[in-house]
Amino acid sequence: MFNKTFLIVLMILQIITEPLESKPIGSEIVPNQSEKLKILSWNIYMLPGISLFNGNTKRAKLIAEKLHNTDYQIIVFQEAFSSVCRGILSKALKDTYPYQYGPVNKNHPPFKTNSGLWVVSKFPLEELDEIRYNVSKGYDKIARKGAAIFQGQFNGTEFQLITTHLQADATSEIRERQCNEIMDKLLNKYYQPNIPQIICGDFNIEMDNKKDYPVMLQTLDATNGEITGDRTTYDEVFNTLGRKSEGKRKTIDYVLIRNEQWIKEIKRCVNTFYEESSRYIGHLSDHYAMEAELIFVESNVNQLSISNR
Repeated sequence: MFNKTFLIVLMILQIITEPLESKPIGSEIVPNQSEKLKILSWNIYMLPGISLFNGNTKRAKLIAEKLHNTDYQIIVFQEAFSSVCRGILSKALKDTYPYQYGPVNKNHPPFKTNSGLWVVSKFPLEELDEIRYNVSKGYDKIARKGAAIFQGQFNGTEFQLITTHLQADATSEIRERQCNEIMDKLLNKYYQPNIPQIICGDFNIEMDNKKDYPVMLQTLDATNGEITGDRTTYDEVFNTLGRKSEGKRKTIDYVLIRNEQWIKEIKRCVNTFYEESSRYIGHLSDHYAMEAELIFVESNVNQLSISNR
């Protein structure tokens, strides 16, 4: 294991040498062939500055191969800090995911990296806004963690997509304050009564936490729902990158909905993304990915672009 000083030095070197901003990559609009909008939200554990030591680049190539021909229309990444790994993913995915946004909250050399939030899509999105959290603690002070809100149209239905990564460890009060920032500065600011808001990310709040989990949903005015199969997204027991001697199996990654009356149906499940080959054996991140398949209410189709624009 690296000591804290060495890790911080490596992260600072990454911040200094990384490009300040990654501009959106675009191409011709890809037609939407399905009535279902399929979204993947995944913390890919690409920490800055240590790619040479923990197999990040190898994992990045394998992740790109896994995702290249999938039927996800939008992929929302967290912890995509490393510019080297983002470059590998971007190049490999650009023909199927030509619209790429982020990372949110660009680097602020020499001591702060970006938020690690990065979005790729098969059709264009409009980034409405982004925020950097006012409060953070520990290693999260180095990352410019925050949230971003996008708006898009899928088969005639408009929707908003919010991505975030909340404070790791520390106290629940910090995460609650960050949820309040999302609500005040993004969700409420861009709220329209006939547009659903889809909130994705690594919230670092356990579903089994009887206090913090309900507070999160209440603060965001959002709903969760049934997850098909095993709902674990952070696995300290079986995950090859996250095992601990006395680890737990937790659900901390979500796809939440605000304005759920505009969602006819949503199915959620967890994808573990395990690789077993001559090149690599193990999980491709310390988090499992949360995927959601949404069908919008039919009466919402073809009318949202007319009203409240």
